[in-house]
Order: sequence, then structure tokens, then C-alpha cells
Amino acid sequence: MTPTKFVKRAMEHIKELGKEMSNEDYSTGLELLSYELDTEQQDVNWQLLSSENKFV
Repeated sequence: MTPTKFVKRAMEHIKELGKEMSNEDYSTGLELLSYELDTEQQDVNWQLLSSENKFV
């Protein structure tokens, strides 16, 4: 799967989940998701650096 397809599928799922929420709750959920995505990206980047023995 390409990164673009990954994002498109993820966004479709997120929007489907958000249909049952109020706009305020959906906005809060997106904010929390943004934090979780940032954390996940940091973890993956750390794993990449660790596996290449490159530490910043």
C-alpha cells in the first residue's frame, strides 16, 4: 500500500466514525488523534534511527 492510499483509507474510516459524533466531539477527537499520530511518528522515527545506529 502506498502512503497516499494509506492516508485516504484512514481518512475515510475516520470520517465514517465521526458521522455519529457532534461537531465539537469530532473536533476534540481529531485533536486527540493528531497527538497520537505525532507520538506514533516519533516512535517510528526513533525505531528507524535505532535500527540504523543513527542517534540525533
